[in-house]
Amino acid sequence: MIEFQKIHKNYHLSGQNVHEALKGVHGVINRGEIIALFGPSGSGKSSLLNICSLLDSNYNGRVIIDGEAITKTPEFALDIRRKKIGLIYPGFSLVTAYTVFENIEFPLVLSHIPDAIRRDRVTAMMSTLELDKYKDDRPEQLTEGLKRRVLVARAFINQPVAVFADEPVADLDSRDAASLIEMIKRIGKETGSSVLIATCDSDLAVSCGRIIHLQNGNIVEHVPRASIQRSKVSEALPWGI
Repeated sequence: MIEFQKIHKNYHLSGQNVHEALKGVHGVINRGEIIALFGPSGSGKSSLLNICSLLDSNYNGRVIIDGEAITKTPEFALDIRRKKIGLIYPGFSLVTAYTVFENIEFPLVLSHIPDAIRRDRVTAMMSTLELDKYKDDRPEQLTEGLKRRVLVARAFINQPVAVFADEPVADLDSRDAASLIEMIKRIGKETGSSVLIATCDSDLAVSCGRIIHLQNGNIVEHVPRASIQRSKVSEALPWGI
């Protein structure tokens, strides 16, 4: 479970100007939930995602992961992130010198998982994501859709408490996007990992188990059902969909 409490995040602009990106938001992400963090550009989605995933320690408030309050000590945050967090950020490049297999395996190497367990776990994950025939390829040999699958595999390979995804289907065609989201949701259920997806894509948001709606740095609505009709989400969100 992930809990964030009274999170404030400011960005200091030129001169004395301050932009308040998050205004004391709080919430809980339960084990195994798949949640859309939904809102327009500038609503605070990426700021909240970076804080919950321990990429950003420059905030006020508290984050609790798996019952453990997170301190802002870089070494502590790095240790927790390696053990308990997976990231699907399209901007986080794959290691170009590594094969697909080695890119997926890398978090397990950092966690000192024995060779045999690493091999079995990576092989199973590649099969789940239909990456078997690309295992010896390097990132430059892959399409963008395949690269995203490798990012998904790498995020889940350590069986994390939570996976955080920032616009994971940006710039993909509709077929690849739909396939990738279904894979994320399926693996999330299989591993029991919580998944938080930051998106401004209404169709993606509606497909998730719960929607946290952010606007101007505030959480203004929780929409609780994945099966909710698109028209009803439109009614719940002030600007519609």
